Amino acid sequence: MIEILNCGAFSFAKDITRQNEDAVLLPMPCGDGFIFAVADGVGSYAGAKAAAQTAIKSLSTFKYPDVLDPETVLNSIKNEISELILGNPDAAKAATTLSYCFINSDYIHMTHVGDTRVYIKSGIKLKLLTKDHTQHQELLDDGLYTKKELKSLPGKNMLTSAISKSLPLRYQYTTIPFDDLAEENGTLTLVIMSDGAHNFWEHRPRFSSNTMNNANTFATNMHKRIQRLGPTDDHSLIAASFHRTVS
Repeated sequence: MIEILNCGAFSFAKDITRQNEDAVLLPMPCGDGFIFAVADGVGSYAGAKAAAQTAIKSLSTFKYPDVLDPETVLNSIKNEISELILGNPDAAKAATTLSYCFINSDYIHMTHVGDTRVYIKSGIKLKLLTKDHTQHQELLDDGLYTKKELKSLPGKNMLTSAISKSLPLRYQYTTIPFDDLAEENGTLTLVIMSDGAHNFWEHRPRFSSNTMNNANTFATNMHKRIQRLGPTDDHSLIAASFHRTVS
């Protein structure tokens, strides 16, 4: 069995004059584990908020073990977004990113579309488990540019994959044994962030050990950092720690 030890989360619009086009699913029981997610509506298109909310609402209805079938889950979300925009031509390009995790006492299952990110805590660091579906990442993968060279080029936030009516479904699905990611004390902490949050983490990827060892404190301090430096986009984060119990 697995239990959740603590959790911290937030989801805010860039400022009070805008609507929040992110949506989150806080850790909820699912079969013998928990599922949680962050979706980020593609803001350059109408219907972005509705697309993100539709993705989260649809995901929350899946039961174990169906949730382990990313093709079925994502196609269902894609179909619901397609139905959402029927009769609303302004929202024809509505799209959203989505990263979600299902965790039980045996495995961590991650499904990822877009540039939201999933991290695992390792000591006082976070290790990235997903790969961005962006123009910059593809240029990096192709070996055409280095990370340093890409910093001066446009296209950092240009998505190459999202869930929408018009785009073909493209995603990353990863399964990792619990024991491969658990720390020495048997706990495991996962963090999902939208790009409006993880950009602030990557700028300075460190906090004190006390902050890193508590998911709620980590989330609180990340929110404080974003507010202090000034949000550049809608920003959402879920940090959750889990422990495997002896049945």
